[in-house]
Amino acid sequence: MQLFIQTIDQASRIAHRAMDRMREENIPPSPENYTVWYAYYSGNYPDLVRAVDILASNNQTFTEQHCVDLYRQFFANDAEVEAVRDAGQKLHASVTEVLSALKGAGADVDRYGHTLQAAGDALGIARTLEQLKSLVQTMASETELMAARNKSLQSELTSSADKIESMRRDLDSVRREALTDGLTGIANRKRFDQTLRDAAVGAMERGQPLVLLMVDIDHFKRFNDTHGHVAGDNVLKLVARTLTEQVKGKDTPCRYGGEEFAIVLPETRLEDALTLAEQIRNAVASRKIVKRTTGESMGTITLSVGAARYRPGEPLTKLVQRADAALYAAKTGGRNRVLADADDVAEKVG
Repeated sequence: MQLFIQTIDQASRIAHRAMDRMREENIPPSPENYTVWYAYYSGNYPDLVRAVDILASNNQTFTEQHCVDLYRQFFANDAEVEAVRDAGQKLHASVTEVLSALKGAGADVDRYGHTLQAAGDALGIARTLEQLKSLVQTMASETELMAARNKSLQSELTSSADKIESMRRDLDSVRREALTDGLTGIANRKRFDQTLRDAAVGAMERGQPLVLLMVDIDHFKRFNDTHGHVAGDNVLKLVARTLTEQVKGKDTPCRYGGEEFAIVLPETRLEDALTLAEQIRNAVASRKIVKRTTGESMGTITLSVGAARYRPGEPLTKLVQRADAALYAAKTGGRNRVLADADDVAEKVG
């Protein structure tokens, strides 16, 4: 989370604007909602400002759910924040070491310069070979000392650079882990929330379609109870792998929770999303599930899929609810099928 650095007067003005806006939008001034609007008027979060302004430009009513979505995206604390804090402390220590080394090097350079200057002056008055030899020896000694100092400095700088690069890799790793499902290796729920939010903003900005697919494994609990959790985990991995193989470009498959998956499809028309969903359903249904240790057949698994088209400005929870409703209809309609949100289909037919 970024720090808000303002004077008391500036902070007071921002706070008043945030409270006034929440009153105008009829949004309760909870700590989370206040944080969103304070951040908006502070100007410290340009991506948040962009998301809010796009909603406003589309004449959308700003709801409390919008605040919830934005707070989760920009301010929710997790392991990633802790990792950043730890990296910041390490970076501060590394920078302090470098500055100390550079300060010492600066003093050495000054001393070396004075020595050379004095030797240069002495050269002008040297009268014997011994005097000249002594001056040359002094200059050689100081030069060797300076070279050693520089080598030490170079070593310290290289060490600091290595530490900083290691921190960068650690942060990248933490971020990937924070956004990746540990079992299947695809995007997790946190990544889903971020991706869907970004895709919705992009859809409103560019006037492009966006479709959400919700995918559920049919009778997964029964399969798990019959064949065990290890086999169940392998099925989850199989489905995740199939989703990854079937999507392309900016499409993002995610594990939504349990045996439910989601696919965010930016720049995709509803009919194309339904075609993709059928391809995924057929790909999974055609796979024979076999126990690796014995070769015993465990039958096949099937998927039910619900699809919903994003309506610019609608709360993303509403989009998820509509896709989930279509998924539920596919389940109650016999499973192993793909259905779109009824309102989306009606609008398309109309």
